[in-house]
Amino acid sequence: MSKKFITEVKETPVNYECDVLVAGGGTAGVVAAIAAARNGAKTILVERYGYLGGTLLNGAGPLHSFFNLYKAFPGAEKIQVVRGLPSEIVDRLVERGGSFGHLEQEKGGNYDSVITIIDWEMFKELAFDMMEEAGVQVLLHTMVVDAIMEGNVIKGVIIEGKSGREAILAKTVIDTTGDADVAFRAGCNCVKRHDTTKVGMPFGMGGVDMPRLVAFLEEHDMITQIVHADKGSEKDDIVRLGFDLKKIPVFKEFMEKEGMWGPLGVSRYEGDYSYINSASLPAIDATDTVTLSMAEMKLRKQAMTLARMLKQYIPGFEKAYVNWTPASIGVRYTRVVECEHDMSLDEIVNCKRFDDEVMLYGFHDCAPRIMIKDAGYYGIPYRAFIPKKIDGLLVAGRLITSVWEAHMSTRNTVSCMAQGQAVGTAAALSAQNNVLPRDLDVQMLRQKLVEQGVFLG
Repeated sequence: MSKKFITEVKETPVNYECDVLVAGGGTAGVVAAIAAARNGAKTILVERYGYLGGTLLNGAGPLHSFFNLYKAFPGAEKIQVVRGLPSEIVDRLVERGGSFGHLEQEKGGNYDSVITIIDWEMFKELAFDMMEEAGVQVLLHTMVVDAIMEGNVIKGVIIEGKSGREAILAKTVIDTTGDADVAFRAGCNCVKRHDTTKVGMPFGMGGVDMPRLVAFLEEHDMITQIVHADKGSEKDDIVRLGFDLKKIPVFKEFMEKEGMWGPLGVSRYEGDYSYINSASLPAIDATDTVTLSMAEMKLRKQAMTLARMLKQYIPGFEKAYVNWTPASIGVRYTRVVECEHDMSLDEIVNCKRFDDEVMLYGFHDCAPRIMIKDAGYYGIPYRAFIPKKIDGLLVAGRLITSVWEAHMSTRNTVSCMAQGQAVGTAAALSAQNNVLPRDLDVQMLRQKLVEQGVFLG
């Protein structure tokens, strides 16, 4: 049976023009937009949800990681590798009471030596405040549906929102959509390897007696990660908690059947156990509408079933209830754009440095199985954000690094934040100097980043 098609002929109004367009207001996009605007660019940020932060809030717990993995290497120096604008965001959250700052792991330090827990609602407020301060125009509840091309140069995007179909023209476009929605439509070559990893559905529970829970877990030697801090409670100072539920037979049977793990979670306030990361499904193509819809439904069922089991079997959860689920499933890998440099695992674990590097990073999500050697850190070169074939475009976040084992470092939250500052600054400088991002003076970019607090060694 032949497939049916509908032919559309439309005139789309150009309602916006700017120097820098950032598509996707998630982990990388928030920082990219602020960086671009602070560097003098007229900037527009397009985001599909009604808030900014994306996976930083929707699928992440603590932020991983501003520091090197020094606890895994006795005697190693503790170094804050990511600084600049991402660090400013944490500092401002601390001032508002929305973060404890950077906390050292007491157990599990060979996975991440320092974790950074934030209040997600305070982050949403701060993100809007910083957009307003910088002069970024934010378009929420808006999807990018096509790219505007002149030959191989992107000139803007087509968006769909409550106002209908509109066009935005821009001197430079940054794709931080996570799924390469702009780059793919612009004609970039993309690698899509969803089969290599899993999607997840974290959730949160209120009414949890955290001290009672921890006492039970300690008695049964189940704790894998723990951090204490003063969260304003007389009895509850547990802010990070991971444990192995599979040591209990009823959970082992259920979790292994479903492909679940952990869980890991955080506790920002008394009685709250948020970001319970356990539910997961393998090999989900999150760029396919039907598959994504199925995964959403299955994962929500997994999460709610686990919550009922915790309440039934685990001391501390007797009066608990689900008080948070994310806006969508957590996705690690869909499309990766073919760029002028593709980070390899060897470069990451062996602390490779580059003449054109625009950020440094020192965390790998597979530690301690895969670790960056000797508590070191590696650079990401500017050309890793420049797509092949297409000009006028920069990409960042989940859109770089094609090999899964390497991607499991560069896709993490703090790496994406640092990437955002790099590409946002680069886009602004490209627009100011009337050059394509590919032709930008990288040493000028590096100097500007250092002036703005970025650590380059």
